[in-house]
Amino acid sequence: MARPFVTIGVPTYNRHDLLRDTLNSILSQSFTDFEVIVGNDFTAEVLTGDMLGISDPRIRFVNHPRNLREVGNMNALLALASGRYFTWLFDDDLYEPDFLATACALLTKSNFPPAFFSSCRVLRYDKLLPGLQNISFLSSAKDTRTGAVQGQEMFHTMDLLTGREFLGRFIGSLKIVSTSGLFDTAALRGIVGGVEELCDSAIGLYCEYLFLIRCGQFDRIAYTDVPFVLMRAHTGSWSESNLELDKYHEAGKELVRRCGEVLKHPGLLADYDSNLAKICKLHLVTYAYKSARLEIARKAFGPAAACRALSRLVKETAKTKSSFASAGGSDNFRTTLMFALAQIRQACLICGTLAVHWLRQFRPKRPELG
Repeated sequence: MARPFVTIGVPTYNRHDLLRDTLNSILSQSFTDFEVIVGNDFTAEVLTGDMLGISDPRIRFVNHPRNLREVGNMNALLALASGRYFTWLFDDDLYEPDFLATACALLTKSNFPPAFFSSCRVLRYDKLLPGLQNISFLSSAKDTRTGAVQGQEMFHTMDLLTGREFLGRFIGSLKIVSTSGLFDTAALRGIVGGVEELCDSAIGLYCEYLFLIRCGQFDRIAYTDVPFVLMRAHTGSWSESNLELDKYHEAGKELVRRCGEVLKHPGLLADYDSNLAKICKLHLVTYAYKSARLEIARKAFGPAAACRALSRLVKETAKTKSSFASAGGSDNFRTTLMFALAQIRQACLICGTLAVHWLRQFRPKRPELG
């Protein structure tokens, strides 16, 4: 059998309806030279295409005999890949119909760099999508540089970046999902080495941030500013439902340490302080938001809840600043000011999040339609 151009690894855990949407979005691609490997980490059942109503020889289901957790599942899929390029797509995310065709065209045009990224969009609803054949969400998307609605001509604009330029543009940005890029399979295995766990959790907390930093070791990275990857925000998503602050603290500390090791790469060293500081800010904004969400989950919105969340933030900021210094970041007035400003911003985030949910209590409920 001929080697496919791309292997798409889909890690999944007991989410049939969302997984069906994801696989249909892949099967709706205008580009067809791919294989899909679905890694089922829900050991209580043997997942098959018949269970999803999907039959396609390009899709292979791998039922792990033991639970590998998210990161282990992702790496197992990478190990099984046979495509020239490889990517992951989580079981609640989607592709635009022309994603793979555009990626192949731009990779060919740029002489096959080791990595390719498109921007992403967030779909903020919980609905399942009835049949994804040729559905596109790009009709209202605009070019961020010109403000013009994107047409087919936009699909072939591309920036070719060095690893250093890539990190400078995308650390702290919400424009890309690091693990949803397309990667030369051999380069991914040899240079980046897959994804890594940062704490003892079933969910790969912050693994995408460390993976992003490791991508900075690639010499060339192609990027197109068209949102071909669609992330579905829903109440059942792991990123929304996980509120284990101790795990976020543990993962944040390890993230700073390991990113510090990677950023000492000769090609990245000139931006060491600024890039490591961005990683610290990423952790603090996540920690602050999760701290507020923890109070909301307890139905607490008032001053006492704000004080508890703010107290946790102050302690976490001090610990993160210490991790920054331990990793080799500059310990000077500029650093102190940076962390102080970050703490103020995240304090505003906490108070704003609590206030919004407090006000929602008084919003009249919409009548049921029947």
